[in-house]
Amino acid sequence: MDYEIAFDQEEGKYRVYTDVDFSAIAEWVAEYLADKETLQRVWQAAKLAETEEEVTQFKHGIFDVVISPDGIAISRRVDMSQVEDEIKAMFDTQNGFFQASNDGIQAECGLDDLIDLLENWHEVQQ
Repeated sequence: MDYEIAFDQEEGKYRVYTDVDFSAIAEWVAEYLADKETLQRVWQAAKLAETEEEVTQFKHGIFDVVISPDGIAISRRVDMSQVEDEIKAMFDTQNGFFQASNDGIQAECGLDDLIDLLENWHEVQQ
């Protein structure tokens, strides 16, 4: 997983930038791993997955996170209910053609990539 950690002038904080395939991971790290306590819990979960093959699940706001020996899987929930009527209107009379999905955005990466990202994120946060 290729990524870049850079300072966002508009938000006044560091963010993780990745390809679109890993955007949910980048957003989760930037939004929910800003404090040392949460970062430490995630770090411990990654180490337990690596050494004890333990699976850990977190819920951070709109993110569902699973850390396992295979890596990390993140789902970012999206609420489409507010825009469903507007999207259906774009298809004129074919209301049955479109159904809004709340599946959200999923991203996965390996455990080694996650640990590397956490180490670099920790350095930037200090």
